[in-house]
Amino acid sequence: MKYALYICFFAIFNSCCKESAEEKFKRECPYLIEYRTNQHQLMIPVTITPNNSKYKLGDTLHIDATFSNLMYDYNTKQKFVIQKFPFDAGVKLWMFKDTNDFQNGFRENEYIMDSIYFQRLDYNGDRTDIIYIDFIENEIGYKFEMKLVLKKKGRYILQFEDFINRYTGEFYDEKILPYTFEGKCPTFGVRPVSMIQGDDHLVEFEPELLHIDKKVFFDNWTTLNKKYFETPYGIGTFFWEFAGTYGFEVE
Repeated sequence: MKYALYICFFAIFNSCCKESAEEKFKRECPYLIEYRTNQHQLMIPVTITPNNSKYKLGDTLHIDATFSNLMYDYNTKQKFVIQKFPFDAGVKLWMFKDTNDFQNGFRENEYIMDSIYFQRLDYNGDRTDIIYIDFIENEIGYKFEMKLVLKKKGRYILQFEDFINRYTGEFYDEKILPYTFEGKCPTFGVRPVSMIQGDDHLVEFEPELLHIDKKVFFDNWTTLNKKYFETPYGIGTFFWEFAGTYGFEVE
């Protein structure tokens, strides 16, 4: 009888003291989570001026990513101070003459960028050139800007993507895994997401996005704007909106 009481006591003690996985998660990460991705999704705001779905030949777009180091986390809906973060952002431009054929948009138009922002050029990356850029950091935040002078008619998809959102590997393991900040959930990764401020016109340019999705990215992209069973893209793992995607036409 005595041993039975001991067994009952330890069983009750363990059930009281044992912490469930969900309880441990809430203790370590007390925020309400938008996506069950276990990631801090730090938002890089990208502003395109003027923001139009249609432009004329000779018009100039000003692309600006200037933001505070008090960054908004899209997943936890919190703000965190982010300093000396190793962003790996790139800008791309696909130019369509029709929905089944695209060209390298940067080679058909003119881009103007201060050399302080330029990092490297990936020729034909994602089947268009990727201009990798460096943000300039000061005591209050980060800054990047460039201009795009439109010289060819067509329909365009511009993308401002931080590739940490898309790739893992040596860069992530070396630069991102050790990075921490006050308020970071210990089990969370860190994934910057670039988002267009204002209208991104993605609904109007769905045929071009579908072509890029199928022909370039092997059906891996989708949208935040529709439920997965309503979207024409399928259930991809990457979101157009998280890669600063912007559609426009030059007449």
